[in-house]
Amino acid sequence: MENLPVLIVGAGPTGLTLACELVRRGINVRIIDKAPQYHRGSRAKGIQPRSLEIMNDLGLADAFAEAGISDLIIRQYNGAELIGDIRREVFLRSDTRFPQGLILPQWKVEEILRGKLKTFGIEIETGTELLSFDHDDQHVIALLRSDIGNEKLTCAYLVGCDGGKSTVRKMAGITFEGETHEDEKMYVGDVEIEGLVPDAWHIWLSPELGFAYALCPFKGTDSWQVQAVAVPDAAGDLAEPGLGVFRKLFAERTGMTNVVLKNETWASLYRVNVRMANRYREGRVFIAGDAAHAHTIAGGLGMNTGIQDAYNLGWKLALVLQQSVGESLLNTYEEERRPIAAWTLKTSSQRQKITADSIKSGGNGRLQKMGSRDTTQLDLNYRSSSLSVDIAKNSKALHAGDRSPDMLLSSGSWLSDFYRGTHFSVVLFTEDHELTQLLSLRFNDAVKTILLNSEPAAYFGDTQNMYVIRPDGHIGMIAPYGFNEELVEYLDSFLSNNTGRN
Repeated sequence: MENLPVLIVGAGPTGLTLACELVRRGINVRIIDKAPQYHRGSRAKGIQPRSLEIMNDLGLADAFAEAGISDLIIRQYNGAELIGDIRREVFLRSDTRFPQGLILPQWKVEEILRGKLKTFGIEIETGTELLSFDHDDQHVIALLRSDIGNEKLTCAYLVGCDGGKSTVRKMAGITFEGETHEDEKMYVGDVEIEGLVPDAWHIWLSPELGFAYALCPFKGTDSWQVQAVAVPDAAGDLAEPGLGVFRKLFAERTGMTNVVLKNETWASLYRVNVRMANRYREGRVFIAGDAAHAHTIAGGLGMNTGIQDAYNLGWKLALVLQQSVGESLLNTYEEERRPIAAWTLKTSSQRQKITADSIKSGGNGRLQKMGSRDTTQLDLNYRSSSLSVDIAKNSKALHAGDRSPDMLLSSGSWLSDFYRGTHFSVVLFTEDHELTQLLSLRFNDAVKTILLNSEPAAYFGDTQNMYVIRPDGHIGMIAPYGFNEELVEYLDSFLSNNTGRN
């Protein structure tokens, strides 16, 4: 039996992000997936700005940008008739270096994250299944099965990132509350296309069916994602997804004869589920990503919410395992992330309705509103978290729990360049040598002080305060100058046994 800090079940974007966040902090992990090989289906295909900020912190934003498309037009059709091109609405803002999201297939997201893990010497254990686990207040004992047989290992924590049908969630006795929309099904898959230019997301509209058919190209590949509403036959049956069905529906719904679909590499039937776990933790067992929440694909929030779950849980698990803080910190994972999942379910459902209503009215150029300012996920906050302490209480400025704004400084650097890493940051607008020296002596590299001039004042709203930035880029504490003791006490609550690790 192996003593392991964290066992991660599921090697999708959520599990891979969690593994990256832990191993860069010096926490050993094993990450398993019962699939015998890496999945090559596109599945989710949108990376939102907030997730790009996370990938920037992990050193992966450039790889994502190189592989993805940031500004793909939408080309609308009514049958074989071209309606015209529209651009998706972009919510440009100067408080981030990533004002636009990316179209990027999930398999590519996973490939990039796996490459990062490999630099740490971590390989994904495919074809390895979790059979069972027992847990108490000290550890988790998991039974695994792979080609070489069964294995029993002991770990401090187990995290289920194993999707909507999560084995970990079911074994932990966590319920998945909500509903399946049996009347909302869609064929999805990956094919190659002859006869269309891959410069647009081609969408055929229908007042009856909505997205009657859609073909979305992926940069740097010959692959396109197919989406087509699945309609039962007279007997109430649905054909099995595959190239034959994709071709048949394309011919029926587009009337185009000069386009050829070929070389299908993945096909699936997607069912709309709107569900959320009643809790995210059972003792030393956690769930994240689709294992914890499921919703419509509208808005492109699912994969992103899972990535952000992992980012939130990762730094907290690491601090607990490094004995810098008590185990109670882990309670704030559910406290902070479950309300975000509730927001995601509501927002994605609203996006779905807006899109459907637009199509029923003939499109009217409104499909660009498939996204919105809120689907960037940059404004999500943890204001109600027990970790958010606001002594200043300036209602017109930023609040504790808000995401710290990023900004391009006159030096040419971005503020997030100073945040990048595993440390806490303290943002000051007035130099305080005594405080800076105290933080350095007490916390070593686990806390870094950033002195800004008045240039970013508009972003923070109040330069009369000090700001503690958590490792995940959210503001943990806001305190007026002079409250040094309170600021140090706040940091002590995370780093009382700090080892100076960075």
